[in-house]
Amino acid sequence: MLSLDRDELENGLEEAKSRSDNLIADLGKLDLDGQPSPLAAVVGAPGPSSRLGLDIGQPISPVQSWLADPSSTLTIYIVGIEKAQLYPDIIYSHSSIPDTIVFALPSPKIDSWAYKDALRRLVTTIRPLLETSTRILLKPGSTNHIDLIIKSADKDDSLSPTFEGLPRLVDQEGSRKTIIPIALLLLCSFSLNNVVQVDALTKGGISNVLLSLVALWPDSNPPRAALKRVNEVLLGRVDR
Repeated sequence: MLSLDRDELENGLEEAKSRSDNLIADLGKLDLDGQPSPLAAVVGAPGPSSRLGLDIGQPISPVQSWLADPSSTLTIYIVGIEKAQLYPDIIYSHSSIPDTIVFALPSPKIDSWAYKDALRRLVTTIRPLLETSTRILLKPGSTNHIDLIIKSADKDDSLSPTFEGLPRLVDQEGSRKTIIPIALLLLCSFSLNNVVQVDALTKGGISNVLLSLVALWPDSNPPRAALKRVNEVLLGRVDR
């Protein structure tokens, strides 16, 4: 069991957010000459050697690309939803799309309990899947992904769904703010890199993970409501 003080850890996360706000201000002064960085779409978080990749747009500074092996990568589409009652579940998958799940994530501000419960269920769902998948890729999704799986499951002939051709979300900043808390949760719940010591997690370690992610995407600073629930889930975990 983690022997962490809840108030101290929340203070650590607050400090990380404050440091990231200062970082945003400093980065705003840099002259990038208007030249786009030659980066791959997927970035390893918090580094290229991590087993967690994020497809949330280019980071602020050049980094080494993250190479995923399709045969051993679990892809998770994160879909932010405001009205959780409109969907029968939060985890969706289809046999014709192996190693892929769609995660319907309630709003931490509108329904904090549902958000926290969804975080726990995601960790529980992922744990056995990591026995066959060595890497995790987080991607922004939309309700189109959920609807496609639901409609395919309702058909008697089980028409195989495909996500090819579905439009990508244009609100990358919003997607980043939704996905970064999930990345923080997974990095602190599973051994996905050699930086985070999951079995010896500390308030400073969690704060540093958050800061390392926000340093890559300064506009991704998550809402406090989301960080608070992630914090509570991590503190409440007794099985690692």
